[in-house]
This record gives sequence, structure tokens and C-alpha cells, in this order.
Amino acid sequence: MTALVDERRARRIVVVFGGGSADTSVAGVLASFVSESGADITGVFLEDRSLFRIAELPFTTELCRITTTPRQLTTRELERQMQVQALRAKQAVRSVAERVGSPWSFRRHRGRLSTALAETRDVDFVLLGAARRALASAGELSVTARTVRTGEVESLRPVAVLFDHSDSAVAALDVGIELAERTGRALIAFVSDDEGEAHPDLTRKLRSLGPKRAAIRTIARAEPGASLAAVRRAAPAVLIVGAGETGFEDPRTGTLQRELRCPMIVVR
Repeated sequence: MTALVDERRARRIVVVFGGGSADTSVAGVLASFVSESGADITGVFLEDRSLFRIAELPFTTELCRITTTPRQLTTRELERQMQVQALRAKQAVRSVAERVGSPWSFRRHRGRLSTALAETRDVDFVLLGAARRALASAGELSVTARTVRTGEVESLRPVAVLFDHSDSAVAALDVGIELAERTGRALIAFVSDDEGEAHPDLTRKLRSLGPKRAAIRTIARAEPGASLAAVRRAAPAVLIVGAGETGFEDPRTGTLQRELRCPMIVVR
């Protein structure tokens, strides 16, 4: 496996807001990921076409998140909501970029992620938020409550890397180590059980973090959902994966985004 990122030029990062994702943690991960100049940041606010089609239907209503009171949803109201969300996302991107002195841009895009990425050349990383869910599970609520009671802080959550058979897995691991070192977090590398020959190299690469801040966890490749379950149990602050054969919209990436509740960095 070889790293495909060319370190001689500025790394191009696309950070995706909206599009059915929860944006609360994305800006924080972006700020940690881009702690120095040398990155070219593009913010994209994705708008779901299906939402606008639904809003065009007569008698369409939505529930207020705060009061749960039903109210009529129109295309005009939906457009207003999108503008407000996009403005917040733009401000987050601008704040990070100006702090580190990086060039940046921002745009709204109504459609699929693939068409949005087609407008940006030579993308190295895509930062995605977790898929938005209407309700958290009982287990997730329990973990949240326990975190608040014990005073645990967000900084204790580790960086996770899925080290698999993708060509960009090594690049993903390097990004994970860099992010863990920069933020002081621990790092967990998930490797499939048929990648036994990779363990010595992984151990060597993780040595810089020290034995108390780095761990390798083996997952059963033949077991469906094993990697998803393992990452979910680790409750990472961010998951880093290599882009699959079909690029940034690899089906596996979509599954992880839907099922996990943390942002993802997809590395080409």
C-alpha cells in the first residue's frame, strides 16, 4: 500500500456540511486537523433536493426541534433555514482558515456529494459529519449522561483509523498519527485479522505516540459489521479511513457515516 498524497503541494481539504449530516463536531475536527498553514480549505454546504421536493407538496409540516410543535413547511421557509445553516458553516470555515492563514472558499451545492467534489480539483481529504438522526438510542443517551456526570471531556475521546486493504490505508494512518500528536489524543488502529503481516509496521509507526496512547485492535474481516461494531464501541472523536476503489463515495464510507456518530476524514 502506498500513500498517494503529494506532500510538495498544499493539501486540499473539502469539509462537507449539511446533506443530512450533523455539523456540531465537524468544525472542531477541522480546527484540530488544520492547525498550521499549508492546507487549501473548501467548505461545501450540501442541500438535499428531496427536501425541497417535499416542501413543494401541499400541507407539508415539520416538527420544531425545541417545542415539537408542528408547523407548515414551505420552500421559502426551507430556503431560509438553509441560508442560516450555510452561514454558520461558512463562518466556521472562515474562522479556521483565517487563524492558520490558509486559503479558503465556500459554496452551497444542491445535489450529490460526487457532483460537488467534481467542481474541486485534486482533493486529498474529505471531512464528513455523522449522519443526522432524529433520536439517539438508549445506549447513546446513557453514555452521554455518564459523561456529563463524571466530568469527562471531549478531548479524552481517541482518534480511530481503519487500516484495511485500500491503497490509501497507509496515508490514513499517517494522518491519524499526525492528528493524535497534534491534539494529545490516543489513537486506535483497527486492522483486519487477515492483515497479520501489517502488525510490525503498525507497531513501528505508532511508536512515536508511546504505549499508553496507541493501540492496535484486530477485527474479523469475514464477520459482517465487525469493523462498524468495533469502532462504535471505541466512541472516537473522529474516524479516519482511506478512500475506496470508487473514491470518496465508496459504499463502505456511506455505511460508516450513517451508522456512526462521529465525523470522518476520508483520505485519498
